[in-house]
Amino acid sequence: YMPQLFKFLSLLSVNNNREWFNCHKEEFNYLRNLWLADLKLLIGRMAEYDNSLRGVDVKDCVYRIYRDIRFSPNKLPYKTYLGAVIARGGRKTPKSCYYIHFEPGHCGLFGGIWCPEQSILNALRHEIDNNIEEFLDIIDEPSFKSRYTLSGDSLKTMPKGFPKDLPHAKYIKMKEYIFSMPVADDYFLRNDWIERAASDFKPSKPLHDFLN
Repeated sequence: YMPQLFKFLSLLSVNNNREWFNCHKEEFNYLRNLWLADLKLLIGRMAEYDNSLRGVDVKDCVYRIYRDIRFSPNKLPYKTYLGAVIARGGRKTPKSCYYIHFEPGHCGLFGGIWCPEQSILNALRHEIDNNIEEFLDIIDEPSFKSRYTLSGDSLKTMPKGFPKDLPHAKYIKMKEYIFSMPVADDYFLRNDWIERAASDFKPSKPLHDFLN
């Protein structure tokens, strides 16, 4: 079904209106249910190495296709992608989490902490500073480094309370800790994509454990 799902999302990107979507809503619901079933299998595979994912309900992890346009200048009514936050608490988790993104031309595996509250961010910065060797060992581990890039918005100067000349200053300046592994669409078009995604997410678990 995955080729059909990607075709649907591609058509939606050029027919982003209620009339078209309502005419194809039955097809969307059919494809989405198949996708949810596969995500449930993926969570089960990942729970074999991450106990925190045991019992996670896939429906708590996924976003609706409908965009919230109330305060947005972009009035297109539908998202042109499907995404899932894989974590206890699903998409509402405040913790470091896994995220998988299905969008023609912009697919990938991601994770980390997006836009944490200031108190959490302060704690993360001190944790990294106090345990920098452990942190560097995690992000420099070959199985992680060969897959993921660590990024996120950063301050231009060091936050208060930290020396300006720290050798690891770039990690203290970060305002969020996100890792990304962009993949080609055909990553999800192969029959073994669930096993591949579970395997590719596994090296990121130590970073989740550290951040959490």
